[in-house]
Amino acid sequence: MKVLYLTDPALDYLADQIYDGLCAALGWQNVFDFPRKAAYHEPGTQAATLAQNAGHTCGLEDLVGMIRERQIELAILSSPRSGAIDASRALAARVKLPPMVLLDGEDDSRIRGDLLRSVGGALYFKREFLIGGGRWGGAGFKSDGRSDPTDLAGRTHPLPFSVTSAKLGLMPDERRDIDISFIGRASHRKRVRAVRMLKEATDIRFEGGVYVESSDRASKVAESWCGVMAAKLMGDPPARGSIQRLQPEEYRALLRRSKMALSLRGGGFDTVRYWEIVASKTPLISETPDIVIPHNFTHGVQAIFCRPDLKDLSGWVRRLRDDEPERQRMAEAAYRHLLAFHTSERRATYLLDLCRRSL
Repeated sequence: MKVLYLTDPALDYLADQIYDGLCAALGWQNVFDFPRKAAYHEPGTQAATLAQNAGHTCGLEDLVGMIRERQIELAILSSPRSGAIDASRALAARVKLPPMVLLDGEDDSRIRGDLLRSVGGALYFKREFLIGGGRWGGAGFKSDGRSDPTDLAGRTHPLPFSVTSAKLGLMPDERRDIDISFIGRASHRKRVRAVRMLKEATDIRFEGGVYVESSDRASKVAESWCGVMAAKLMGDPPARGSIQRLQPEEYRALLRRSKMALSLRGGGFDTVRYWEIVASKTPLISETPDIVIPHNFTHGVQAIFCRPDLKDLSGWVRRLRDDEPERQRMAEAAYRHLLAFHTSERRATYLLDLCRRSL
């Protein structure tokens, strides 16, 4: 199968992971990214999560000719962002495109039905696919398809993040001298609350914190309604973080020193951290997912899912900290499950299988 992969120039975790997976599943020679995305091919522009390849240098006319000759069987709009949409429309103005599917890796749970229709898309793959529902144009969108008047439910499938091959290379073993770690952007108040709780638990060795970016405001990460109101009364100043963002290798080293690591929602539930923790063979503690993750980890078998209010978080940390055999068993079980179901190649194969059955 030859695939046209319509891209936006900015880094995009889901789009970039699926490109990586398609190249692993089909061979890069059968994946034509357009416009050619520098991060996939050009030295000095590589993202830490991606392996690069030579890629193709096809221009618009080259692809129009290939499509007319039916050399390309599937078109993937890799993102709802403007670069990918513009590329799709430029080609569609010249030639009838092969069957098209849309990937939506945005943080929100919105189903962009208007976009799918405007590009003639047949299937929709959604990262933040809420369990039992989401929103589509003001109408309830149910994942079981029973209350979707537009028939999008039957054509919409979950597509969470995964782990690329570049993230699977094991680092040398480190002495696990940290009970639990968490480092993330202050993009949700639950992260701020968890960091405070773990720092206040003086019998738990915690390392990490939250960092901020210039757009982060104090009201967004206030832990209570009173805190939100207080921040707004002060003009909603920039949020304050407790640490600086780590470089990728520093973060991986921290995971390898941790007896367990925490993943919590940011803009959406799904984070790359959720998968990276398991890839480092570190036990995962997370809040219970509210999105559909096919073949997700099982509580008590491959991961620990704590209460949404985090009240049992410290208790789980103490329990696992004091049970090294259980930590090792859980980490190994989760890693095997990750390789079986949650690499970028497995994710791309899942997507291709659905396309073959439906298109």
